[in-house]
Amino acid sequence: MKTIGYLILAFALNCASSLIAAVDVQQTGNVVVLANEKVSLKLDLERRRLAITDVVTKEVVLENASMAADGWGRDRKAKPDGWKGWEIGYTQESVADAFGKGRRVVVTLSNSKRPVTANYLFRYTLYENSGAVFMGFGLKNTRDFGIRLMESAPMVGATLFPGKSVEQVLTLNGSAGAEAAKVQPGTSRESPNSLMLTCLKDGQRRTLVWGGLANQDFGKWAAVRDGVLEVTAKDPVGRLVDAGQTYWAEDTFYLDMTSPDPFVALEQYGRAMRLANHANPNVYDFPVLCGWSVGAMSHLPGINNSQKLVGELEAARKAGVTKYTKVGIRLEPDTYCYRDGNTEQGWWDDAHWAQYGHLVPPYETFAKWCAAIRERDGIPYTYFQVGMPSDDYARAFPGHMLSNDISRLQMTHSHHQPLVSYDYTDPDFQKHTLEVWTRLRKDGIRGIKFDYPETGWRPEGGFENRHATTASAYREAFRLCREGLGVDAFIDERNLGESGRPCLDVTAGIVDTQRNWMDSNEFVPAMISIGGLRWYKNRTVFNYFPDTKTVHDCSKEIRQSMLTMVFLTSGRIDLATSFTLFTPEIVHDFSRIYPAYREPFTARPLDAFTGVTDPQVYDLELTPDWHQVALFNTSAKPGPVAVALSGDRVTAGAIGLDSTASYYVYDFWSDALVGKFPGTARIEKNLEPSHCAMLSIRKVQSNPQVLSTNRHVLQGWVDLADVRWDAAGKKLSGVAKVIGGEPLRIVLAGNGHKSIRAKADDAVARLEPHPAGGEFTTLVLERKDNGAINWSVEFD
Repeated sequence: MKTIGYLILAFALNCASSLIAAVDVQQTGNVVVLANEKVSLKLDLERRRLAITDVVTKEVVLENASMAADGWGRDRKAKPDGWKGWEIGYTQESVADAFGKGRRVVVTLSNSKRPVTANYLFRYTLYENSGAVFMGFGLKNTRDFGIRLMESAPMVGATLFPGKSVEQVLTLNGSAGAEAAKVQPGTSRESPNSLMLTCLKDGQRRTLVWGGLANQDFGKWAAVRDGVLEVTAKDPVGRLVDAGQTYWAEDTFYLDMTSPDPFVALEQYGRAMRLANHANPNVYDFPVLCGWSVGAMSHLPGINNSQKLVGELEAARKAGVTKYTKVGIRLEPDTYCYRDGNTEQGWWDDAHWAQYGHLVPPYETFAKWCAAIRERDGIPYTYFQVGMPSDDYARAFPGHMLSNDISRLQMTHSHHQPLVSYDYTDPDFQKHTLEVWTRLRKDGIRGIKFDYPETGWRPEGGFENRHATTASAYREAFRLCREGLGVDAFIDERNLGESGRPCLDVTAGIVDTQRNWMDSNEFVPAMISIGGLRWYKNRTVFNYFPDTKTVHDCSKEIRQSMLTMVFLTSGRIDLATSFTLFTPEIVHDFSRIYPAYREPFTARPLDAFTGVTDPQVYDLELTPDWHQVALFNTSAKPGPVAVALSGDRVTAGAIGLDSTASYYVYDFWSDALVGKFPGTARIEKNLEPSHCAMLSIRKVQSNPQVLSTNRHVLQGWVDLADVRWDAAGKKLSGVAKVIGGEPLRIVLAGNGHKSIRAKADDAVARLEPHPAGGEFTTLVLERKDNGAINWSVEFD
């Protein structure tokens, strides 16, 4: 039931205008202006200052900004500034890349009087029809020795709305990993990756988004301090630039201040991140059962081995789960160092996995285990620890370790804080690692969980590759996996944030999933919020998920709510419940979230900016006239949760529908028509704590239409296709994906027409009256096996 034109997500930072607006560079005296029809950037060469203006409103949004690098330029109290004694120059050039056509200004800061300094480079790019400013940085080494670029900031000290006052300021941090995403008031905030600020100025909403874009060698940070903005790239090791060489970082920054709606502004940023990082996260159209979690949470000790996990897949088939979806089975070879210091890690071969009891007969090799899983139509998954080598591996291959040094191997340490770790830039270790991944792909492995990713973030350096940074070496661990396992493999990065490591987006474009919660199978509102408030990156740049979940030890209502909310705010679900514990009721509820939808967008937390701690209204806009809305009680007490159909999304948390139209609202889990409402209505449900209502909200048409199905929580988006009304023949028709042995119930509204008869190819079709009465009818389709069938209903 998709409009093709609506689903083609062409990148457009602002699509309000279809006219091609050229980007121009003009110089008057010491002032250089880079501008298009939406935004202009003014560079004052004499003062070394930047100002950014909204061309449409003719309003200066940021002023008195400058650039900084390696400590230079940050002392803004110096006379004339922290670049005292430096010369500034600029060039301009045309740009044509994935973002379109444009022009950029390249700024060079040099100091011929100091014999140890480099030339610091900054570039600022505008594209046709785009309101965003793209920023980059680099270093030209004119000296006779290597220089490390440690930190660069294309924009610091940028005063927001100079001389003007702003009200109702809210910020949202662009967190990653286990760092919470929160909306907070005030004009001071710092965050890894990015920030969003929205406010009222002269009664009009204004929104800015600024932060990291492309990733390679540096982490990115964004900040606002008392209304003064900056972006910074930094790395604890820094990027070495050899004598006589010029280095332009692949890392870039993004700033947009022309989209007043924070939802629109952040979603544009997410799409820009997707494009800049070549991100296309694979869709997890299946659950993943975790061998370790099932043993711990389902109280089935000894299950985390190859033989028992084949049994889990057989149990899934017996329970009927595989009628609805394939199943990923994750074998986790997770031996730790506490016994004698030796584990499987680093060796990563069948002999060691068998030695520690994870590969057992009759599946004593990964090739045999993968074959057994795939023969049963499952997806073989496994597990690696990023930077925790076995002691005996480190002793055998000291050259594979950082600094080729194992001299601290004897020191006691927590398993997730090793003092000796791999060097992912070492050519021999890279060769070994790539051979491992290539072999595992040949064996049949299709997915990998990287545990303890923080152990791969090495601020102490010691890399064989002299030009590697901490960030690039970290990325290399995942890049080697992608190269060896292939573009269609599923790569999971467990939550960052432990051991004081920063929570960054540096693996964008490499991994498919980033976990966003510490070890826990609980279901709490904050767990939903951490993914929900990253909606603009979820399914677009990363798939987020909040660790494994149990479905056997909770009430029906909590299970349905957990499945719904994880589905809407995540890109996948991992299981800690054994399939041997799946009852028919659990299978029914669990199967309602499969198959996954494949489009790269997710549900908006509509009330995020209304003052709530945890959003309670999530809106998945499938088309302008069809929204799937979840109402979720995040409080500790029973109470109403409501959403307005029309009105302002930011201040009222409204959906923003047409106030002059009418809409049907249908409750999925209750299988009930909530009603037909004017566009001015407010929809309210009384809910118990942590319960939710999944509502399909569709604009009333002038002809018969579908309102819902009982097959999937998206109520027709993935289980129906090509639904159309034939006015001449008075017939509503479509294609339905029917599960064998399970009646598919499609709720129809006649809208002035009465249903007469139903037909279907290769299936039994019948019409039943709907409990709502009147012109509402239920079309029931049944067949013995799974299949897509053509159906039609005739009306008078």
